[in-house]
Amino acid sequence: MALRFRSVGRQVWREAHAHVKKVRDWCVWDARGCCGEGDTSASASSCLVQRNATFRPPPPAAHPTAIACSPLHQQLWPTSHVQRQDFQQLHSNAAHNCTEGDLVLLREKKDTHDGRLVKLHASRTTGTHRGIIQHADIIGRQPRQIVQSNKGAAYRIYDPTLAEYVRLTPRLVTPIYPSDANLIVSLLDIHVDRPSTGLNTEPPLEILEAGTGHGALTLHLSRAIHAGNPPIPTTPTYSGGPDEPEDAVYLGESVSDLQHSYLEAWKQNRRAIIHTLDISPKYSQHAKKIVEGFRHGMYAANVDFHVGDVSDWISKQRQSRRTLQPFLSHVFLDLPNPIHHLPNIAPVLHVNGLLAVFNPSITQIAECVEVIREHKMPYLLEQVVELGAGTIREWDVRAVRPRATLHESNAEAPSTNKSSDQQAEQAARDGELEEALSKEKEGNEEKWVMVCRPKAGQQVIGGGFLGLWRRME
Repeated sequence: MALRFRSVGRQVWREAHAHVKKVRDWCVWDARGCCGEGDTSASASSCLVQRNATFRPPPPAAHPTAIACSPLHQQLWPTSHVQRQDFQQLHSNAAHNCTEGDLVLLREKKDTHDGRLVKLHASRTTGTHRGIIQHADIIGRQPRQIVQSNKGAAYRIYDPTLAEYVRLTPRLVTPIYPSDANLIVSLLDIHVDRPSTGLNTEPPLEILEAGTGHGALTLHLSRAIHAGNPPIPTTPTYSGGPDEPEDAVYLGESVSDLQHSYLEAWKQNRRAIIHTLDISPKYSQHAKKIVEGFRHGMYAANVDFHVGDVSDWISKQRQSRRTLQPFLSHVFLDLPNPIHHLPNIAPVLHVNGLLAVFNPSITQIAECVEVIREHKMPYLLEQVVELGAGTIREWDVRAVRPRATLHESNAEAPSTNKSSDQQAEQAARDGELEEALSKEKEGNEEKWVMVCRPKAGQQVIGGGFLGLWRRME
C-alpha cells in the first residue's frame, strides 16, 4: 500500500512539475512577460488561468496584459507601465470583428478601384451607385468578408492601410503621398528602442515637422517612433443610462478629467515626440483630426500640434525649457521659404542630427545650399534626391567657381604644384556650368554659380525635391 501511494505521489509530482515548467516557459517569451524565468510559484498557474489557459504565442508587437502575477513580474514591468491593451483597437493583423466607430474600406467584390472609407454607426447607411449598405450589416463581420447592398451588389470589407487612409481622407491641402513619406522617414534613419523600466537620463527623441499640411507625413513619423513610448494608461469605462449626467463621475472625479490627467501624466514620460507646426490654425486642426482618425488614434498621442512661425516656436521652446542646449534630433521643413529659418534651427538641432528640406522646385534647394555656404552655417549637405511615383534619382547641387574666375585668380596668384591631371579634372568640372544657373555674389569679386542637374542613369515621373543636411559641430 505504501509503495502504491509513493508511486502515485511521484506521478502527481511529475505532472505538476511539467505543468509549472510549461507555464514558466510560456511566460518568459519576453523580458516584460508576466512571470520571469525561475518563478515557479503558484502565481504562475494563476497567471495562466487569468490568461484563458491558452498556450499560444503572443502577438509580436503587443505589450503584456495588465495582470500583476508575482513580485518578479512587478519588478520587470511596473504596474504604472503595464496596461491592458485592446487588440481590436490596435488593429493587429489578427482577425477581429468590426465594431461601431471603426473605419473600414468598402470595395466592390469584382472591382479594383480605391473604394470608399466609411466610419461605422449602427443606425447609419452608406449610399453607393449600386445600392444602400446598412452599417449594422457590417458591424460584427471581419475584414475580407462580404456585405451586400439592398440591390444585391457584393462589397468586400477591408481594414484601410495607412497609405489608403492618407489618399482617401478629405483634404484641404495636397498631402505628401505615401511613397514619398515612406522614403523621407527612411532617409531620416529613425531608430527607437522600447522604454526601459529603470531611470533613463537620456533626452527623448524629438522631431520637428514644420508644415503639417494634411498630416500624412505626421502619421508616418509617429508610426516610426511609436515603439519608443510606453502604453497609454487606461481609464475606467462608464456606460450610464439615458437619465445619467453627460459627464460621468468616477470616485468623485469626472471621467473626462481623469482621462485628461492620465494622458498629461503619460506625456511627461514619453521617450519619442513629434512636434508638428503649421502657420494656419485651420490646416492644423484638420490635420489633427486626420491623425486622430486613423485606427482610433493609435498614433495621435505621440504628436504635439502647434500653430505659428517656426522661428517663433523655437524661441518660445528655448525660453520654456530654460536651457541653451539643443533638443531636436531631426528637423523637417516643408515651407515656401525655408532659408529664413535655417540660422535659428542650427542651435537647437543636435550634432549629427538631420535637417531635411522638401520643396517642389530644385531652385529652392539650391537657395538653401547657397545661403548655408554664404553664412557658413554648421550644415553639411549629404544628398539631394528627387521624389516621385517611380524610382528616385540623385541630384548634384553645389556652388562652384566658373572657368573665367579661375583664370583671373591663376593669373594673379603665384604658381602652384598642381598636376596636369588635377587641372584637367577641374576643367571637366567647370564644363558642367553650361547647364547651370549663374549667380553673382554681391560685394565680392569672386563669382559663383549653382550646379543643379540630375545625375545620369535614372528616370522619374513628377515628385518634389528633398535636401538632407547633417548638423556639424
